Amino acid sequence: MKNYYSTLKTIFFIIVGLHFSLYFFGILRPSVIYDYLDYWPVTLIPLFLILIPRTRLISEAIKFYAYALLISIGILFLFGHLISAPFLGTYSTDYSFENLELKNEETYKVIINEDNSIILDSFEGSGYKIDIIDKPGDSGYPEAIETLVGNPLGVIFRGVNTSPLLKVKGWEIQLGTSNSWELDIFSIDSDLDLNNLEIIKANLSGTGTINLGENLRLEKLLINGVYEVNVSKNLPIVVSGNAETPSSWINASIGTLNNVNESYRLLVEIVDGSEVIFNDE
Repeated sequence: MKNYYSTLKTIFFIIVGLHFSLYFFGILRPSVIYDYLDYWPVTLIPLFLILIPRTRLISEAIKFYAYALLISIGILFLFGHLISAPFLGTYSTDYSFENLELKNEETYKVIINEDNSIILDSFEGSGYKIDIIDKPGDSGYPEAIETLVGNPLGVIFRGVNTSPLLKVKGWEIQLGTSNSWELDIFSIDSDLDLNNLEIIKANLSGTGTINLGENLRLEKLLINGVYEVNVSKNLPIVVSGNAETPSSWINASIGTLNNVNESYRLLVEIVDGSEVIFNDE
């Protein structure tokens, strides 16, 4: 029993260390603490048993089984967070939402001004969809505020007050290809895919990656921040301002062109002080 007890004790501390490691690597959300509290009879009571000194009532055998139970629960909860298991309180509520009823003939301005990450993509149809990025971070759960007057109409995404243990890395947002959009986005460490969208104008600030596909319908893009921009070879653009571009691109009086055989379809303006790298895709 003694050898098995020492082995279980070692495995227990490995599981604890794995929790901390996965958190610092941006995989495990700290909300796992709430999940352990939800199941306190099988988490806190065994933890209490292994922490108190050994007595006649608390024998080595009891501590042995307490370690075994905590190891099993720890592995189960880690696996549950990796697959977003609904038996955990963290995933018992669906925080995603959508509005697929936006009018096709209207232009909507998306406004985001948050210190979080945004994954922006498109879907066939009208409206928008939003979900959380299920990683630890400083972002609250999202809400959308839609304006009823103005031209264009506004869709403001912002974070609600959220417990620090429940906060996430950011949000995944999908915009419908049937609508016209204006984008005014500040975000950190984001991945913005503008392909297939019809965009009247776009102002992107912060850091991250921007993907410009051949199906993008946009005439002018303003970039302010630190970005890596991937450009389809089938999308002729001109870059105005200081940026790092591939050696095959041509400097001209109007800016830097990625394709001299076609008239450019998109003007990309770089704000002074920005660090932007363009890549062929």
